[in-house]
Amino acid sequence: MIESLIAGLMPLLIQVESSGQNGLVGDKDRYHKAYGPLQIRQPVCDDYNRVHGTKVQAQDCRHDLRLSKKICRWYLKFYAAEKHLGRKPTIEDCARIWNGGPDGWREGKTKPYWAKVKRELNKKKEGGY
Repeated sequence: MIESLIAGLMPLLIQVESSGQNGLVGDKDRYHKAYGPLQIRQPVCDDYNRVHGTKVQAQDCRHDLRLSKKICRWYLKFYAAEKHLGRKPTIEDCARIWNGGPDGWREGKTKPYWAKVKRELNKKKEGGY
């Protein structure tokens, strides 16, 4: 179930995060810049590296859509797990976790992000892309 949820969510996240721009560097004024189509930051890569024993850097995602999707997919499967949420995850949970971290699904600050993702979902349902 989570795989299909993430597969449907991924294009929406890419649209919200970067409008599909592969080489984008965002939040240049912040300590952790955001890279690539999914705007991945180093703390996400640090979590991935800790579990996988790798040394991925966020900037590696800047021009690598495949790597960006791989990390996003893992992150959402890891943190939007039923055992973490205490229930089956929803597409909203996944979007809010992507935006706000492991507990983003319950933080009010991620609601505006979910609204953006939901608008893209509605566009997709209406045949917008």
